[in-house]
Amino acid sequence: MKKILATFYILLILLPVVSVSAQVNGEIIEQDLNASRHGYSIVKLWGGHYEMGYAYGYLFAEDIIAGLNEGMEMIEDWGLSWSMVLMLVNTYTCKPDCIEDEFEGIADGVNDGVPGVGILPVDIKAMNLFGDIYYFGTACRAVSSWGSTVTNSEFTTISTRRLDYFDLGLDFQYHHVIAIFEPDDGSPNWINFAWPGYVSCLTALNEFGTVASLHDWGSGGSSPSRPLPRTLASRYALTMVSNPDISTHLSTVFSELNTYNCATPGFLNYFVPDGYGGVIKHHRTSGYYEIRYPNPGCYGGEAIYTNNSDISGTYIGDPWVSYYSGYAASGDITMEGQWETAGPSFHRMTVGFRGRNDMRIWFDGQLSAGHTSRVEFEWADLVGIDESQSAQIRDFEIHAYPNPFNSVCVIETPYRGAVEIFDIAGNLVWENAADGKRTTWVPSSETPGGIYLLRVTSNGKSIANKLVYLK
Repeated sequence: MKKILATFYILLILLPVVSVSAQVNGEIIEQDLNASRHGYSIVKLWGGHYEMGYAYGYLFAEDIIAGLNEGMEMIEDWGLSWSMVLMLVNTYTCKPDCIEDEFEGIADGVNDGVPGVGILPVDIKAMNLFGDIYYFGTACRAVSSWGSTVTNSEFTTISTRRLDYFDLGLDFQYHHVIAIFEPDDGSPNWINFAWPGYVSCLTALNEFGTVASLHDWGSGGSSPSRPLPRTLASRYALTMVSNPDISTHLSTVFSELNTYNCATPGFLNYFVPDGYGGVIKHHRTSGYYEIRYPNPGCYGGEAIYTNNSDISGTYIGDPWVSYYSGYAASGDITMEGQWETAGPSFHRMTVGFRGRNDMRIWFDGQLSAGHTSRVEFEWADLVGIDESQSAQIRDFEIHAYPNPFNSVCVIETPYRGAVEIFDIAGNLVWENAADGKRTTWVPSSETPGGIYLLRVTSNGKSIANKLVYLK
């Protein structure tokens, strides 16, 4: 098994004894994490696809490394090897084409954030395709309402996604990331609700108010050649269309996906607002083969529901069946009602749609114990803000002097965060808090002379310097 962290310090001697700076097209807007880094982060990324990937990898380098290590260990427990997984994902078709640039950018960002770690783009690809590599058979739910069912709401459409993902007990999965992508190629802005480094989609939302999400169903059929994974099909569906006429989106997406084989059976929810969406069925044998449209038998065709069964679409099922029976006919479906009735799950997302780029979003995610607080924001407050689109590249710098040193080393950084020093074996030998000015390391009498790694972490960014202690 390839152990990423084991290589973390091997190339320390290659680090120059100079100040280091990194450039990223991204920023962490909000973060609420405990000491185990369980909780949530909101990150904003902009520019070209490689640039957005690089920023994502750089800002969450340690989390991505930890997630890959956990995934590799789990693969080994299943009696497989990581090299087998990499061979498998290289047989898949990857769409959109730009996602390969994002995988490369994430890998480069991680490698620059944690020098010497040696992440490859194919490692990032494998991490992103885990929902296709292993079929979990979970019991997700999704619902959307519009028209007369929401007449007493401020929204024209209200959609809720409940991800009942199988809890593998991985620390990595308890760090929920709301990643905002603002590409510069004319494709839609979109938000992914996942984990650090994910650009494939289990639950995601674009500027048109469309929610794309996945459901498991069935397991038959042999693996076809060069299949398009469902996690990438979901991403592709969400970002391939830019026509302002949302009534055309479902047909455009289906026409494209219908040309591909599929790696995993199930359903791709493509909930376009105002009743223009549907559910795309997919299977290993038939590919992306059929659309289930809103059914007139389900509240006049003004609501749609999906679970992990091939249903007719004539009803709203659990957990919302009673709620809809009491409120849909009178037009009293609300965000709060959909959200509360859904109940907590591995993650839960509700969006109230008023118009393009005009939405309210709620989200929470499972922790090792309990759930995050409910994250609430308006799309227009975080997405497409000119200040972020045109923001200057930020430098993140640390200075350590004298270096080499024989008694005291002064560490200066303009940021607040954590200062850590590791020995050549990767052991933490000293840590302190950066106060935005300076801190001082005075090695203990037991500390041997040699090469050490200084790492400063602030707002999700990490940067490293080599220190030489002459004793």
